[in-house]
Amino acid sequence: MKDTIFYVGGGKGGVGKSMASLTLVQFLIDKFGDYKTIHLVETDESNPDVGRVYKGKIPVTNVILDENAKGWIVMSGIIENSLDTIFIINSAARSNMGIRKNGRNFVSVLESGTVPYDFVTLWPMNRQKDSITLLEDFLNYVSFGSIYPIRNNYFGEPTDFTLYDKYLEKSSKLRERITKTLDFPALADIIADDFYTGGRTIPETVDKLGAFAGQSFLSWKNQAYGMFESMAEFGSGCEENEKYPQTEEEEE
Repeated sequence: MKDTIFYVGGGKGGVGKSMASLTLVQFLIDKFGDYKTIHLVETDESNPDVGRVYKGKIPVTNVILDENAKGWIVMSGIIENSLDTIFIINSAARSNMGIRKNGRNFVSVLESGTVPYDFVTLWPMNRQKDSITLLEDFLNYVSFGSIYPIRNNYFGEPTDFTLYDKYLEKSSKLRERITKTLDFPALADIIADDFYTGGRTIPETVDKLGAFAGQSFLSWKNQAYGMFESMAEFGSGCEENEKYPQTEEEEE
């Protein structure tokens, strides 16, 4: 896989950015960790949950990506001087303010090929209008790379995201820029508390849960990994499906 920057956006809190970032980091470690460095950029100053989970396990850089260019310059310098590295940027709420000020400069360097990284945006959404309008605003400043809106199924089934479907139907800009719409599987609250609020990685959570809850969590993880595999960034199909085979429940 080419060196890549994954930007987990959303523009606001409460849409599942941290959960998506936690799962994406572990997916990338499992799939590419043997020959790529997986480097997390934690930009949430007030609640750096993902950075706390992975500190000491993989490289973690804490940086503020707001209107001030300083944080962007620091992060860009790290990226420019790294080899064989996949970066995950876990964005903070209201991150669009920093994107408006510095996003064009950042992605223009990537688009020119001067710093040879692919740029992939993952955009977790709830069913509210501002999830979509914030994405439209983001696309005004980020003209390069793949775009994957993620319907967070914690907020409803894919068919419940009717407002998103209407916007997609009416907006040619959205249709032209979106690479593929993804669906992030819902996780039962009682298990999510152990995973997210417990401050643990996926393997650590599996070890802590009992047999039945652990099996349910593994089933959820397999679905989430399958979602990532369906992205065009990793080719077609699950080349390394043996790492996360389907459970009997999923096969049915």
